[in-house]
Amino acid sequence: MTSGATSDLRDAVPPTRPRYAPVKPPGTSRRRAVLRQVLRLPKTLATIASIAAEDYAIGALDDHLWSFRGFHDGAEDPHYRSRQWRKVRLGAIDARDVRGLSVWEMAFMLNVAREIEEPIVEYSHQNGEGLRFLLPSLARFLGKNEEEAAYAASHDLPWCESPWCAEERRHAAVFSRIIERLTGTSPGRDNPNQPKIVTSSEDDAVRLVISRQAAEWNSSSTYIVMAAHATGDLHHVLDNVARDEIKHLAILGAADRYLFGPRRWRRFADLLRESLRQYRGHRRRRSGGEMMGTNAVTAFEVVATHLLVERHVRQWLETVPLSTLEAVFEAPSRLPEIAVGKLPPELRTQAETTLKNGAEKRAGLSRWEPRRRQLALEQRTFETDEARAIEEITRREFDGFRGAETPGAPADKQARKRIRMMGGRMMRACLVDRLRDYQVRNNRHVLARRTG
Repeated sequence: MTSGATSDLRDAVPPTRPRYAPVKPPGTSRRRAVLRQVLRLPKTLATIASIAAEDYAIGALDDHLWSFRGFHDGAEDPHYRSRQWRKVRLGAIDARDVRGLSVWEMAFMLNVAREIEEPIVEYSHQNGEGLRFLLPSLARFLGKNEEEAAYAASHDLPWCESPWCAEERRHAAVFSRIIERLTGTSPGRDNPNQPKIVTSSEDDAVRLVISRQAAEWNSSSTYIVMAAHATGDLHHVLDNVARDEIKHLAILGAADRYLFGPRRWRRFADLLRESLRQYRGHRRRRSGGEMMGTNAVTAFEVVATHLLVERHVRQWLETVPLSTLEAVFEAPSRLPEIAVGKLPPELRTQAETTLKNGAEKRAGLSRWEPRRRQLALEQRTFETDEARAIEEITRREFDGFRGAETPGAPADKQARKRIRMMGGRMMRACLVDRLRDYQVRNNRHVLARRTG
């Protein structure tokens, strides 16, 4: 299935299908299913670890981050407009593809996910408006702000033109189709999910970065668990969806590090608090929400996956240099500006002033913890003062790091070993950052495109 093949799936649902309703089977049947799930738990956890090791590999996350830059560069490569899916046959999916989990529980999890994912238009407006001043390039990647959305609606233009919208909008429709294949019933169009209004104030924007990041953490972790309980085309389509969310988590995690600096435990605490708040809200609002978390084995699998995912993302974030984050999030966008109506002069001046203040805060790392900010600014100054020497060493001693594009590969390890033997702590730090910047820019997608 290609990325565009799912946009109108729900409209193709036959109207004669019975309505899906999340209902638990009898207690005896549930207990037998849970026992089978317990017996399969070691295999399930091993599968989860294998999926996470592949999908959260440093090279995969580098690719996701650089796709953000590719979008803003206006590249023609469709990879930068919408992440390409592995082709699957939705019509081939049936209940036998569910392994180690009750079919009713898989369908229930899919329906909860469908309800959460469905109001994509509202989410995109949250993103565009909430982040318009905090980090404009991220706002453009995730949606449209208030004026842009209003102009689009009044002129019959697309409600969103960003990769995030293109990738997210296909999820709910796919989940509906899978539920049909597993249960023979069709989810309704009504949805109890009502996203809240988000303003462009700094406090709201900071909360939105954490909230959206937590949502991607929760969804990617849950979809990995679901993929671990699936085989065949069902496994592949769930992995397709999970990888969309992993891409978004990588970009939002990188934005968090750029805006707020290295803060491994504070970030984790923020994500945990927000995830628990979202979970309690979903239990109240989702169809059959009171059944969420009632299977202790599934709950354990989901929690374990969250922790594993956080470990992978944290390890990756700690390798991404500040200079790379600045290049990703601050380089001028080559995209044409989104059409908007004419703003009154006072509002236009206010917006320009707020944008300028936001850029100055980001450049000065003003939201970073003071000690971290001082160290980062010292290294930035050193890199500027010694730019010629760093460039010369990179060229003469390392041949521009050619051959060391893949993190963890022998050439990468050899380059790092040689860097550790060089004198000067700051110079070593700058060379490691130069190596990682080279790897992010020359990620696996870029290399594959070069070789055809």
